[in-house]
Amino acid sequence: MKKNPLALACMSALAGLSLIGSADLAAAQTQDAGDARTRLAIQHAVAGKADTADLKIIGGNAYLAASVPVETVAGKPTVTTLTTQPAKKTSLAATYNQVCKAVDYPLTNISYLGEKIYTWHHKFSWCTANTQSGAEWTRQISVSPYDRYDYFTDKTSVVYPQGMVTDAVSAPVGGFIGMNTNGYLSPHYSHMARGVNLCFAQYACYASNLPQSKMTIGRDTVTVAYASPL
Repeated sequence: MKKNPLALACMSALAGLSLIGSADLAAAQTQDAGDARTRLAIQHAVAGKADTADLKIIGGNAYLAASVPVETVAGKPTVTTLTTQPAKKTSLAATYNQVCKAVDYPLTNISYLGEKIYTWHHKFSWCTANTQSGAEWTRQISVSPYDRYDYFTDKTSVVYPQGMVTDAVSAPVGGFIGMNTNGYLSPHYSHMARGVNLCFAQYACYASNLPQSKMTIGRDTVTVAYASPL
């Protein structure tokens, strides 16, 4: 199969491979310098610190322009009310007016061309209930976070998900919610972080990301306490 010369040039830069001709050491040194500068531009872009010169290098190569993240977008949590109660028992002595919610929070990396490289999602459901009839201030967590997982959409061919780096939840049944509807400063949370490598197939990887988010839990929604697409 015929190989794209742009891809070959890009791979040479990313892997640090220079085509050194024995008859022209000066040209080889120039190639080495170009490779190093390309790698530096990629590093800056992945760290969210690309300047005009970096973007010019990335934008000048079709493969890099389509595959190196130069912009990140943190979406808004999408929260829905669940009409079906979970098949889980609560340890609360009494429950009144139980409310169950589900949240999906996306983080997106975007290329120089403005196209999505991938979107990573952190998702879970939870329930709260009053322990006294008509007393909203007695609201507690009645079902700890469940159906809790992460997943990808808009995933391009350069994206290789790795293992979960952080997978922590602290929202026990009986955890006090009270009048906290939006989860701001709530001690109850879900925190996930997933390793992601960006690689050209059969060639060296050129970047590693760690998309992650931590959401604190209220009655009706969550507050994003921390999020990073990088």
